[in-house]
This record gives sequence, structure tokens and C-alpha cells, in this order.
Amino acid sequence: MDMVELMDLDDYDRLPLTRWNIKQPHEQDTHRPDALKSGLDLILVPGLAFTASGQRLGRGKGYYDTYLQKCKSILSPGPQTLALAFQEQIVDHIPTHDHDQSLDAVIAPNL
Repeated sequence: MDMVELMDLDDYDRLPLTRWNIKQPHEQDTHRPDALKSGLDLILVPGLAFTASGQRLGRGKGYYDTYLQKCKSILSPGPQTLALAFQEQIVDHIPTHDHDQSLDAVIAPNL
């Protein structure tokens, strides 16, 4: 998984949809700088469930965990990681493994 720099919301809106209904640049789109090379301050991380301490339940493929680890190993300091969640997504415990990356903060109502 690679992240690219987007200049503004219009830049995002112009991205084509993949067959999975995900916006991403065409493979031939080489003018966008790699976000790791241009620096990252904040990553909004998706998830199915979260704990107040920053554990995250994803979809089980490890794409975000791998990318977040890559960011931490390349960038100093690494970007802040944040999740925005509904209160229903906050749970007391999520089973984790060694490769799972904790988030710096989770924002949800009543949290």
C-alpha cells in the first residue's frame, strides 16, 4: 500500500473509482509525490472497532499496520495516528498480535 500526496479536496474528488469503489490514482499517474517522501503529520486510520487506549480492529489483512510501521521506521518523528469513531465502535478489549500498531488517539463521543 502506498499513499500519495493530494493537494486539496478537489484533487481527491477527481480520483477515479476502482472496481471496489475506492478512489485511487491510475497506475500511470506518476506526477503525485509519495507521501512518505514529502512528509506526513497526521494519518486518519479507519477501523471496525477501537479501544480507548488506541488498539484497532481492522479487516484482517494488515495493510494499515504495515504502512504505519513503515512510516515509523522512515520518518522521525513519525506521523500522529488518529481514528474518528462512533461510540458504538468503542470496545473494552481487542485481541492484538505483535505486528498490530496502536493509534496515538481515538476520538469518539463520551470518550
